[in-house]
Parts: sequence; C-alpha cells; structure tokens
Amino acid sequence: MNLPLWQACIERICGFVLPSVQHNWLIHAITITAQNHGMSVDELYDTIQHDNMISSQPLSALTQSLLDNLLITESRFFRHEPSITFVGELYKSHITERHKVTPSFDIPSTFSVWSAGCSTGQETYSLAMVLDLISRQFVSALPFQVNGSDLSSRSLALAKKGEYMGRKIHEIPARHHSQLHAIQNNADVADCQKIWQVNQAIRQHTHFFWHNLFAKTPLELPKQQVIICQNVLIYFRKFDQRDILAYFVQNLDIGGYVLLAPNETMFWQHPSMRRVDNGQINAWQKISQ
Repeated sequence: MNLPLWQACIERICGFVLPSVQHNWLIHAITITAQNHGMSVDELYDTIQHDNMISSQPLSALTQSLLDNLLITESRFFRHEPSITFVGELYKSHITERHKVTPSFDIPSTFSVWSAGCSTGQETYSLAMVLDLISRQFVSALPFQVNGSDLSSRSLALAKKGEYMGRKIHEIPARHHSQLHAIQNNADVADCQKIWQVNQAIRQHTHFFWHNLFAKTPLELPKQQVIICQNVLIYFRKFDQRDILAYFVQNLDIGGYVLLAPNETMFWQHPSMRRVDNGQINAWQKISQ
C-alpha cells in the first residue's frame, strides 16, 4: 500500500494531516472500506480519485464510507467545562440585556451556537443542556439553537438520536441528569449498562448537519453568536487553520465569539477579532466586520 499517496488523497478531500501514530488506523480504514465494497485497495484509490475529480462536494458515497471508517469519534460530555460555562454566561447576558429599555448591543432573535466538529453530539447536547437550564430562570427567555456539524455521516446519525450508554452519563454533572431518561427502565439493569436518551425538550433546540470545514462552503445558518471548535484544527496544516478560522469569522455575528481548545492555534491574529482575557478559555470576540 502506497501510504503517502493515500495521505495526500485524504488531505485533498478534507485537509486532514494524520500524525504517524494514526498510520495503522489509516491502513485499517482503507482496507476495511475496500473489503466492504468488494474492491482492491488500488481500485478503491482510483475510484475515489475519479469521483472527487468530477465533484468534490458533496462527497461520493464511497469517499464518505472511507471517511466514516477513518474518523475517530472521540468525544465527551462537558469536555471543557469552562468553555461551556462561558457560553452559558453569554446567553444569560443576552437575555438580561434583551429586557432593558435600551440594550447596549443588538440582540438576535435567536441565540445561535455552532459546534464545528461535533462528532457524536456530546458537546452539542452539553451546550443545549446548559442553555436550557438558564432559559428556565426567565419568564421570557431568548430562544436558542445549538447547531452541530461533522464530516462523519455515521457520527451525525448517532448524534441525531441523542442516545448514549450509561457510562457516558457519568460525565454529566448531576444538575443535568433530569435532562435525560433511560430508554430501558429495567430495575435489574445497572444505570451504567442502560441506554440513555437526551430529552426531546433538549433535542428540539439542536440541529445537526454534514459539513466539510476544509471546503468552506456557504453556511446555511444565520450569523452565529458563538462558534466552538475544539481539538479539530490540530489535524490541519497551519495555513489551512488560518483559512478555517477566517471562515468562522465570516459566519460570526458582530460581538460573537470563537472558542478554541486551550493552547490551540496560539499564533492566530485577525483584524476583526480580539482575544478574550480569560486564563481558563481560548476565546476571541468579533469586534468589527
């Protein structure tokens, strides 16, 4: 197997530069995709190359199958709680400001958050749970929506269901446990072995969609108040990271925030963005068009 050729192919499709520690996983993904489609590895490569020469967006079913086998769906609820808390406080400030006679900034009709690279949905639901609890504190809360996007169609299918094994529920703070329910209510089955689902009251505030960050296609969403993208940009080359961050800025409302993982893309600067002075989070605010 010509691994450098495959690495270049993957990078052309989605921009990912896989570290050497993941080379065995890449070989596995290629091999299993070829087997599943009754092809040799060379036939798989030639077909994917041909498909993506004809049309790069949306991806062909074969290319999507390879990416679904390749992408690692590592995610957790409340993975970086300071970032999630920051979004909650921002939402609360929007509601408070909305009730003033003369708000100090423009209030959107809906508080909109985009979780870019949402995997199987834990971050998206963590945000929705926090915003839901805050909204209940007000008689007239600002409507909110949390959008989750990913390159893996397999991950998105799981995210839309909002179903998780009980061991995942232990990642969720106790104050949010009432926002989920066990699908099997068998008293003989331990909670950690049950399948739990995020309540419909939370899921109705979420929207999941397929998206290739590398392609930077026009986003069918209003300008966002928050774009959160953590531990995703590390898979891209530095110049591609800059382009994706600039794409985030385009899709961000004035006064909105980009939230990255701590210590991620510390090199970045943008004339429309100002870094937030907060040691717990890596956040940037849009201050101009």
